[in-house]
Amino acid sequence: MESCHLAKESNHFIHHWRGVHLPHYTVPSNMYKVEIPSDTLRDAAIRRRRQLDEERKQRIFDPKIRVLGIDVKSLDDQIRIKNEVKRAEKERDASFDRAMRQTNAILQHLDAEAATKCRDQLKALNEYRTSHQQPWQRREYDLYNPKALKAEQVVDDDSKIGASSCQKFEGEDLASTERKRLQQEQMKTWAKQSIWEGRMRRLKESEEQRRYEEYQRDVDEKVLALQKATQDARAAQAKADKELNLKLAEFKRLREAEQRRFEEQQNVKELNSQINGDFLTERPDVFNIGGGHQVRVDVFKGITREQSAYIMQVQEQQRAEAQAQREQKRREEERLASQEAANTRAAMLLEREKARKTREEAIQMRLANKAKSEEDKLRKHYLDKVVYTNKPTDDYFAQFNTTSR
Repeated sequence: MESCHLAKESNHFIHHWRGVHLPHYTVPSNMYKVEIPSDTLRDAAIRRRRQLDEERKQRIFDPKIRVLGIDVKSLDDQIRIKNEVKRAEKERDASFDRAMRQTNAILQHLDAEAATKCRDQLKALNEYRTSHQQPWQRREYDLYNPKALKAEQVVDDDSKIGASSCQKFEGEDLASTERKRLQQEQMKTWAKQSIWEGRMRRLKESEEQRRYEEYQRDVDEKVLALQKATQDARAAQAKADKELNLKLAEFKRLREAEQRRFEEQQNVKELNSQINGDFLTERPDVFNIGGGHQVRVDVFKGITREQSAYIMQVQEQQRAEAQAQREQKRREEERLASQEAANTRAAMLLEREKARKTREEAIQMRLANKAKSEEDKLRKHYLDKVVYTNKPTDDYFAQFNTTSR
């Protein structure tokens, strides 16, 4: 049957393959036409069918998969949630990386600006030192000038000084005085320039200080204006609250005065009612309400003798009726007790009859079970000794669980 089914599957596969519409193209004349043999397709279909059957047997013969099964939807949901979490974490890491790169670029730019500013300051400081802080430009330079003796040398252009005077030698610089004068003029020029630069620096500093003071003054004025506006607003709010409190106090005073007047009027009315009312006048004709049996409790002074006699008569009648009701109830209870005793005796008789029948049924059931047990023993002996004399071999059990169908 299995080979027949596989053959049908392979024929169906072949017919399906032949029914597929392929795109049209021109085959060259020198190309051979290759056809797939039907045996190859049939073998492939058989192998595929056997593979599917083996997979199905593994699923069926596995008790865990067969009993519990696999919740594909839950697994797909878990995979989807895990992928969404991974994607969210990836996006978050990417956003963190972008923010870190942007912050790093900003910090690098700030560091570059700080380094450039520091380099410019150091360059300006070195230029100022080179131009205005040389050793020979100091005021006490003449105290440790290594060429001080040469400067003190007497330079005499007198023609009378000869070589024997040791004041004039060949190659001696006789223009040192002029050079010194020029140096002094140059020092004066440098000093003036330094003074001018210092003055300009002080002017610049004073201008910056003035601008800062003006800015600070503007800020202080704005702060004062804001404080004044706040104080004005608070004063206006306090004034409004005070006026409102005064109005509320006046309203409360008027309401209390009105309440006192109303209470005084009510007290006067109450006094008039108490003085002129029916309670203090003690008129007995006002006890009954509408001539009936109801009385006014606010003016009630007690019952009369006629009313007391009528009440005693009614109470005696009520006692007689209550005694008659109790006697009737006692007779009814005696009747119910006798009926209940009769029912109890009948129920006991029924229980005894039911127990007797149960015992008889149990005896019959025990006899029937004993007879059936004897019959089962005879049948088992017949099957074991007569019918089932051959034991099954391993070939008998090997024919099961060989296919998933």
